[in-house]
Amino acid sequence: MKLIRIHIPLDEPDPVLAGRLSGKKAFVRILEQLPNLASPTTVFLDFHGIELATASYLDEVVVRLRDHLRLARVPGYLVACNLGDRVEEELNDLLIRGSEAMLACSLSESGHISVPCLLGSLDQKLRQTLDLIEELGEASASQLHADHGESNGIGPTAWNNRLNALSAKSLIVEISNGRLKKYRPVLETA
Repeated sequence: MKLIRIHIPLDEPDPVLAGRLSGKKAFVRILEQLPNLASPTTVFLDFHGIELATASYLDEVVVRLRDHLRLARVPGYLVACNLGDRVEEELNDLLIRGSEAMLACSLSESGHISVPCLLGSLDQKLRQTLDLIEELGEASASQLHADHGESNGIGPTAWNNRLNALSAKSLIVEISNGRLKKYRPVLETA
């Protein structure tokens, strides 16, 4: 899968990013930098050097960008990277309050991914489904139903709903092959 890195703060000299208006302006600048996606792409939003970003700023930039990328004709999958402790804390709290989740990691200049983690919260059913996808590496709803659903009373529609919810949160990648959809992790999470 293709990878894109976008550095925050986008030419702002301040290591503290605050406010909805600043977040909205940053969101527009990110969209201006973002190339048209021709294939599914992981977009890393790099916060290296940022000391603090408020929840209102992060809501306008991170959550909004994640949703925008997922609704595009060709999907993008957002991962926050190189978060300082205070930025990670603000983002995690924002996601928990909204019953949301997303991936974060450290990303070196050469593109090496380390310390992947899940921020925010997932309900137990979504967490179990994410764990199964990570364990299997790739699976379809019908495969999960055949291997794990019949004995637990989970039907194919429920598996589809869970997989779609995880994909909407940029936690798993949807791979279409004709009518069959398979899913795999965006990153290996801890």
